[in-house]
Amino acid sequence: MPKREPKGFTSREQSGTDGVCLERNWSELPQDILHLFSKKLPDISDFIHFCAVCKSWQFSAPVTDPPPQLPWLVEQRQQEHHENGIMRFYCLSSGKVHTITCPGSRRAWLHGPGCRYLLASYFESSEMYLLNPLTHDQIHFPFTNVPAFLTDYIGPDPIDGGNIVVILSGYGVVDMQRNTNANMMACWRPKADDCIFVAGVGYSANAYYMGQYFSNDRVTGITNVVDITTKKLAYQVAPPDGANHFLTGRTIMVESGGKILRLCQHYEVEQWLFDIYCLYFGDGEEKPCWKKITDIGDQMLFVQSYRGLSFCASNFAGFKGNCIYFLKNWLYLCKYDIGDGTTEVLPCPFDYVGNWFVPSLV
Repeated sequence: MPKREPKGFTSREQSGTDGVCLERNWSELPQDILHLFSKKLPDISDFIHFCAVCKSWQFSAPVTDPPPQLPWLVEQRQQEHHENGIMRFYCLSSGKVHTITCPGSRRAWLHGPGCRYLLASYFESSEMYLLNPLTHDQIHFPFTNVPAFLTDYIGPDPIDGGNIVVILSGYGVVDMQRNTNANMMACWRPKADDCIFVAGVGYSANAYYMGQYFSNDRVTGITNVVDITTKKLAYQVAPPDGANHFLTGRTIMVESGGKILRLCQHYEVEQWLFDIYCLYFGDGEEKPCWKKITDIGDQMLFVQSYRGLSFCASNFAGFKGNCIYFLKNWLYLCKYDIGDGTTEVLPCPFDYVGNWFVPSLV
């Protein structure tokens, strides 16, 4: 019996012309070819397996340069999982369910949406920290008491070299050093010494992009745009024209492809519909205003509550743009087709869904 080569490393095939037996060593594939392969893996678990094949493959696919990943859907944990630190995720691109035991999540509430990290908090104390469920990395930060808050954004900051920035808003955000207690926004970068607090904004539909915080006033519908560095109001944008239902429907804001979008999710004829507006700046002479659009091109939005994340569909095989993925009553995963205005309930292995989380190994 001929000697068998290690599976996945070498292969032999018979030449059709001269009968010479050729051997291919997969570990010796060119680094640039291996890198291209790794960038096409739809699930980060496949990327981990790819890197574990051999040192050559691992070298070609550094964890700092993973393939683009769609957000995972985090299961709303049952009491047993909550106590034992068990987390379950559903990967939409591969259809896989990942179960991870993460000690840092034990007895903690998890909040999103987030890129690389989720926000963890303990109900019985004021402790809050960022948690990467894949690496178990934790980053504790100086919020002393946040009785009610929303996670506006956790992810890379375009103006800070891709370093993580955390944007929170809520009524009752308290900073003991400043002795403040108000409806406000709090911005924190792990490499900074302290937080930036801005009073009078937040606790609604909000988005963050390039150092500016876009906050919708749920009473007036006005969008306040605050420069985080100066903590000053940069400008205000009136509500969209003719959008009377805007004050009664759910308003969602999200940065998508460098644009700020404002969605109105409302219920009509037994289905959810979305009206979409884009913040338009004109030629610099006009006042910024909201303009209704009916197409977001190649972008896909993943929203929850009043905020969301955006991804380019062309980076993911089998997905198409111009759609919105949303969570209905925290029970169903749905996809809204912006083009034809229809909603599809997608298969989901969880009875209760929680947050969107973009996985990362760093």
